[in-house]
Amino acid sequence: MLYFIGQVFPYIAVGVFVAGLAWRVLSWLKVPVPFQLTMFPAPETTAGRIMTIGKQLGLFTSLYKSDRTLWFWAWIMHVSLAMVIGGHIVGIGYLTKQFCLIGFSPDASTALSIALGTISGLALFISLIVLFYRRTAIPEVKRLSDPADYFDLLLILAIVINGMHMRLPSVHCDLESIRAYIVGLVTFSPIPIPENSIFIAHFFLVNILLMYFPFSKLVHLVGSVVNRAMLVEAAPVYPTPAGVRRQVKFFAKEEYASETATSHSQGTGSKSSGV
Repeated sequence: MLYFIGQVFPYIAVGVFVAGLAWRVLSWLKVPVPFQLTMFPAPETTAGRIMTIGKQLGLFTSLYKSDRTLWFWAWIMHVSLAMVIGGHIVGIGYLTKQFCLIGFSPDASTALSIALGTISGLALFISLIVLFYRRTAIPEVKRLSDPADYFDLLLILAIVINGMHMRLPSVHCDLESIRAYIVGLVTFSPIPIPENSIFIAHFFLVNILLMYFPFSKLVHLVGSVVNRAMLVEAAPVYPTPAGVRRQVKFFAKEEYASETATSHSQGTGSKSSGV
């Protein structure tokens, strides 16, 4: 069983995650767009469009305008989640000695790494609890919620609680063996998973989340990029000259292809055949 969980299941989870995410994005891009979706004022340059999308994804400006309480907790949740993920990658990669790169002593680096990880984990935990409470306490939000909304929050909460459990002084986690295990997975030379029940449960839940992500509402992060790209698309030029066909491209200025010559040649051909 440990062989499957530690050396087989992670590859299945990542494969489903990548394939599912690609399928979702491609299915969105194939949906016909029957009319212009640009919201004015729209940026006129590619850099402006990228900055607008980045601002929306980083600050949740649309949510801020509609519900500032929800915006605050949603922003805290996403930022702390990003810090936790980044902390896992850097902290395990450098064995908590990453701050030595900017002049800290090894002990100070470890202490700072633990402090930042604990603060980020607590912020993520509290924000998830608040968001879950909103779905149960506010009648309008509760009416609009479905079982998937609760499951998403509970799954992430389970991962966070399990991860915070690993930080307790009474729980020993060998970061060196964990790093060696992760490196083995990344280099396609897997080794047995460290026999720590808490880490095994944490890692298993993360793999479940990876598989579930593309088919859940959590994929809204990726969908927001596609949606925002359509909203800041280069605006059409009016009036459109006769005989000109407009071609729309994301993050690029409009391109126009003249069809006048083609139309004339087709018209001439049809007349001669009629005679």
